[in-house]
Amino acid sequence: MNEEIINYIKSQRVCVLAVEMLDGSPHASTVHFVETEDPMVFLFETYRDYRKCEPLFGREMSRASIVIGCDEDTMKTLQLDGEVSLVKKEDNKIYDLYFTKFPNKKEKSEKMGDKFVLFTFKAKWWRFTDWTKPEGKLIITSE
Repeated sequence: MNEEIINYIKSQRVCVLAVEMLDGSPHASTVHFVETEDPMVFLFETYRDYRKCEPLFGREMSRASIVIGCDEDTMKTLQLDGEVSLVKKEDNKIYDLYFTKFPNKKEKSEKMGDKFVLFTFKAKWWRFTDWTKPEGKLIITSE
């Protein structure tokens, strides 16, 4: 992804995440995210008893989509399709990365114990749209 898109992602904290449930139906929710650049990976938290955990614990990888930018003020949006998978509790590096952006969630994770879950999203396709350009709408895709 180019620098403009990476800077846009870094300016955001919330996205809509949709995961494919075990029966094939979609489940969408608004979530906080943390991103890494190289490779581009998104990190999310949830609780084990929330609906989005069903596919995370039901299979190794599940299809998912993300939309970052859902308001008319920004006039930019990033759509991504890819896969989600669980992060192992022993992977301290990923947990530390998440808590660096959201330090208040570390204490919450300690209180919740095994109910607190982190998972990753790896994109296979993406599309960035920017309606703020003087020359008109800009679309950049991974294709």
